[in-house]
Amino acid sequence: MSLSLDYSSTFNQKHYNAFGNEVDAGHTSLDNLNISGTYSPSDRVMLNASLPFVNASYRGMSPHPSPVDDGRWHGTVTDLFLSVHFQVSEFPIAFAPYVGALIPTHKYVTMGHAAPGRGLEEYWFGFYAGRSPNDWLPRTYVQTRLNYAFVEEVGNVAHDRTNASFEIGHFLNESWSGRILVARKWTHGGIDVPIPITSPLFHFHDQLAAEELLNLGGGISWTVNDRMTVYGLYMQSLEGENAHKVDHRVSLGVSYSPGGH
Repeated sequence: MSLSLDYSSTFNQKHYNAFGNEVDAGHTSLDNLNISGTYSPSDRVMLNASLPFVNASYRGMSPHPSPVDDGRWHGTVTDLFLSVHFQVSEFPIAFAPYVGALIPTHKYVTMGHAAPGRGLEEYWFGFYAGRSPNDWLPRTYVQTRLNYAFVEEVGNVAHDRTNASFEIGHFLNESWSGRILVARKWTHGGIDVPIPITSPLFHFHDQLAAEELLNLGGGISWTVNDRMTVYGLYMQSLEGENAHKVDHRVSLGVSYSPGGH
């Protein structure tokens, strides 16, 4: 069993429009405090649960008609995420498919630059795969993640998503490691934004935006002992459509295993 506490601070100075161009529609700041836990009933099965508290604010001349775009900070617990992972193989490639569910904890504000989330149910099907190419890169690993998210429709508009990431990491010694991460998001369906306020979908456009994002990041981890690991990560957006541009996201976290690794 392990418990993790993660804090991230994100600043979005620009937006991406439907053509991938950067536009200044105001600045959004978002703080996320996430607590998660994992439990393995066997050496092949892992259960995971996480719950974030999101605090966000918007500053700019283009607010939505929303109570969260008033320039102040607004915080709330958002969506519970539950997943089950199964370790199919470990060598030569570690392969672990998983299923997950994202469930809103309550009805919160979903329209606005500073909306804390989309408030929609999602069901995820995906996998992790990785290996350690020790023969030619000692103490190095590569890992990829891919999932498809079936997202609750709004206004009869489908907007499922695919999320993918690729990571390469290197252990400098027994205590320290570094990694580089590339993450990609595609939306299948959805709508281009912005849309006219007269549109019947206007009040749902933040939920339905056909987001596409390519983010790049890097981080370090410090294994304090056999029970505790401390880690940090920096990310920013390289390109996107219909989305907030991540100018910078700084994440810090600690993972603790009461029984050791």
